[in-house]
Amino acid sequence: MSTASGPQVKGYRISPELFSTGFEKESGPCRCSSNCCSGGVYADLSERDQILAQKEKIKQQMDDTQNRDDRQWFEAEIGQDADFRSGQCIGTMVHNDKCVFLNAKGHCSIQLAAVAEGLDRWTWKPLFCILFPVEITNNVVGFDPLLQDERPCCSTRNEFDVPLYQACKDELTHLLGSDGFAQLDEYYAGLAKKNSSRNI
Repeated sequence: MSTASGPQVKGYRISPELFSTGFEKESGPCRCSSNCCSGGVYADLSERDQILAQKEKIKQQMDDTQNRDDRQWFEAEIGQDADFRSGQCIGTMVHNDKCVFLNAKGHCSIQLAAVAEGLDRWTWKPLFCILFPVEITNNVVGFDPLLQDERPCCSTRNEFDVPLYQACKDELTHLLGSDGFAQLDEYYAGLAKKNSSRNI
């Protein structure tokens, strides 16, 4: 099932690959191995500031494999990228061959801290970290092939049981809202109907 271009939702163009590729049952991003976090992640400057504002809570969730010195949590260089809210981004540091916020069990200390405070797990987490393997490039929401064919949790197939957009429902709802995700469902249903009529 494929199409030349995807729908536009909440100001984003949605890549067709979110509908034309996917995962087998019992596989996909929900069975994450956290390997995508090994090289760190880019955060908007406002997200960095938000994390640093909660640094003491985050430190409480860190283990001995992590660096609790918040001065060494982010890289020094600031990048320019229009896909970030402020137009600027900064990378998280790597410590012990993994993102500084990733503990020995592969769990994110930022996420753990938010849950410990009774908040949504993604309250303080950078957007691009939440979305992976979904990405935003030039305002197009698509698939990041960083770990394609290397890790099953982030490798899509042309023959699938669950389309990519449904496998990443929570992530896309976080980005687009429940009404935005409903538009994706509507679009996919339309593709399925067209595909069915061609096979009659």
